Amino acid sequence: MDTNISRRGLIGAGAAVALLPSRLLADSQTPTAPVETSLGKVRGLREGAVSAFRGIPYGADTSGVRRFMPPVSPEAWGGARDCFTYGHRAPQGSTGPGRIPPGADPVRIAAITGAFKEGQVASGNESENCLFLNVFTPDASPAKKRPVLFWLHGGGFAIGSANEPVYEGGVLAARGDVVVVTINHRLAAPGYLYLGGFDPAFRHSGTAGQLDQILALEWVRDNIAQFGGDPGNVTIFGESGGGAKVSTLLAMPGAQGLFSKAIIQSGPSLKGITVDEATLFGERVLKVLGIDPVDVRKLQQLPLDVVMKAAETAQGQIGMGTRVLAPVVDGVDLPAGPFDPAAPETARGVSLMIGTNKDEATLFSIGDPKFGVMTEDDAKARFKMMLRDRGEKAFAFYRAQRPKEGPTWLATSMMTESGTWINSIRLAERKAAQGAGAVYMYRLDYETPIFGGILRSPHGLDTPMVFGHAKEFARMLGTGPVPEKISGQMMDAWIAFARSGNPSTKGLPWPAYSADTRSTMIFAAKSGAKADPDKAFREFWAG
Repeated sequence: MDTNISRRGLIGAGAAVALLPSRLLADSQTPTAPVETSLGKVRGLREGAVSAFRGIPYGADTSGVRRFMPPVSPEAWGGARDCFTYGHRAPQGSTGPGRIPPGADPVRIAAITGAFKEGQVASGNESENCLFLNVFTPDASPAKKRPVLFWLHGGGFAIGSANEPVYEGGVLAARGDVVVVTINHRLAAPGYLYLGGFDPAFRHSGTAGQLDQILALEWVRDNIAQFGGDPGNVTIFGESGGGAKVSTLLAMPGAQGLFSKAIIQSGPSLKGITVDEATLFGERVLKVLGIDPVDVRKLQQLPLDVVMKAAETAQGQIGMGTRVLAPVVDGVDLPAGPFDPAAPETARGVSLMIGTNKDEATLFSIGDPKFGVMTEDDAKARFKMMLRDRGEKAFAFYRAQRPKEGPTWLATSMMTESGTWINSIRLAERKAAQGAGAVYMYRLDYETPIFGGILRSPHGLDTPMVFGHAKEFARMLGTGPVPEKISGQMMDAWIAFARSGNPSTKGLPWPAYSADTRSTMIFAAKSGAKADPDKAFREFWAG
């Protein structure tokens, strides 16, 4: 067995997924009538209750002289373009060193990653010509204006694509009579390697991937009415890295007015990369390549795999845990960052939903040889490693608050709550403090029973639920009525929020979040809103 693994493998990269889950495709697929867009006509496929248009170009090829540059619209085409299959996905970066620690169980790791891999990352079909989007609609005509849900995929800013079966939008579109749009955009070095410090022509290179997303939103503004969508009622949403992209778009002046609501799932982003940090990293990449900064334009002529390998080598030199290939606070495209020290003015008036899964960190801990069998001393060591001088105090607090909890889950709870959870709360607080645009907080507490329940409610568990694929992803979610019930509740809440800005549904009222009540929707076997869940832990990390 290959003992190399990375976070990319952890959340899904691996063997190609050749077929979509069976329920996601209708028995018969027939071409739709041509739909007029600003670039030319497109045909999709009628699949049951929806029409699906896959691989619509929204941007031109980003290779050669367009590498590291802002995106531009593609050339118009004549006739009707068949948009039956996905377009290219972006060349994939790396998010980890890829080594299983000695003593870890590779069989268990492979089994768990397999459960999370199936249908979540399709391999191959990569190209710098990757600016494609997909539209799922109940009716591809301008006869009715439906809410639009615009999805940004996960995978940090380095990996992933909209081509993954878990992101098939047909079930969500049909359930809510909404239009779902998913997109591919530049990732890793092509999307976020900042070179503006060496040549002003590249001043936008640190946000190129974000500018792709804005171009796609402009395509939605200009064209979605022809597909039955309302360009004046667009909700952006994303999970993990997709949530961080949503966080960032909220702070970008170029995106202002292109959406009115936003949903951040397990991906709060408070700070961006500074220009100084980004420039230092760019210098490292150039040094690996043996290129003088004055000759930085040579990076547009090199084979892309050479550039991306150099970026990965440079990343390894400073530590894979240091974030560098991510949106750069360049003072223009991204003026500040993005929710530090306060919510940006560009987010004023935008309604927000934000939340996490209760046990995000378990998925990223399966390579730990002690995962599931830690002693108290093992857990203490992990607290100290993560928190240094504060580790001893934090462990004592956790043990006192949760006296019956196993050491493994004390450690993973600490990792979850000190990161994704408290940063989601900070973001919600700062957004609510603007006093414009309601904020709604949630947490997914449902625990998957797979592998004896050791993962509890891990990172990524929400995605198939939100897209209505609980049954297809039973290897990940478990079987039975509970995950399907929660999936229905989450879909209905997301749809209600997209429609009206309020996620409350019949039988599941959802009060807005405020610093006074801290009302949080808990999705579980018995879902319902709760005031300030785990208050003691919130206060500990807020301090």
